[in-house]
Amino acid sequence: MKRLSVVICLLLMSGFQVRHDQACLAQSQTTPAARPAPKTKAEMLKKYVGRYSLEVGIIPISTLDVTLEGETLWVKPSVVKKRKLLQKTRSRFLDEVEGTSYVFNKDADGNYSSLTFEYEGSQYTAQRVVLPSPNLKGNTTFRLQGYADASIVALAGTFNNWDQSQLVCNHEGAEWVCRVDLEPGEYAYKFIVDGNWVLDPNNPNTVEDEAGNTNNVLVKK
Repeated sequence: MKRLSVVICLLLMSGFQVRHDQACLAQSQTTPAARPAPKTKAEMLKKYVGRYSLEVGIIPISTLDVTLEGETLWVKPSVVKKRKLLQKTRSRFLDEVEGTSYVFNKDADGNYSSLTFEYEGSQYTAQRVVLPSPNLKGNTTFRLQGYADASIVALAGTFNNWDQSQLVCNHEGAEWVCRVDLEPGEYAYKFIVDGNWVLDPNNPNTVEDEAGNTNNVLVKK
């Protein structure tokens, strides 16, 4: 009887050892959870890219187009040349040309929705805008030749209250094209190429507004 008890005990211990070994083997074969790859510098900078707009007429700068080239952030304010932004903190950058600050601001949802910048010793805040798709449908076609290297070409006039980010042109061949539905009447307009206001060279009809700006005139019949 004593001998039988010893045998049973040995069998039980042997079974425990097998289960223990199997558990250890299964644990050793389990693939550890993959860690997400760290974001590249370019991926981290993408959140700042976009157009930031200021009300026309406050200062000469009315748009700031922030772009990403490789791992470098650039800004193109209207009326001045594009320049690099040198990162100093998470959301503060320095203008490589003038040394002034550009600070990207978050909204209540944690998204970067505005950009504070310096102009002639004062600070201004431009709001981020979402550009629509190019305007390709309408009974009136506006064409601007050249500017092959432009990033954004838009159309503004009395027909859209001079909104500089509403009517986006499409690059077609050697020209930029925008189509708009217009009722019969007289309209003043101008193109905006990367924030710079440009007259239509194919339309000699112009008029000067109250602020002294020269604009093209179109008469829709």
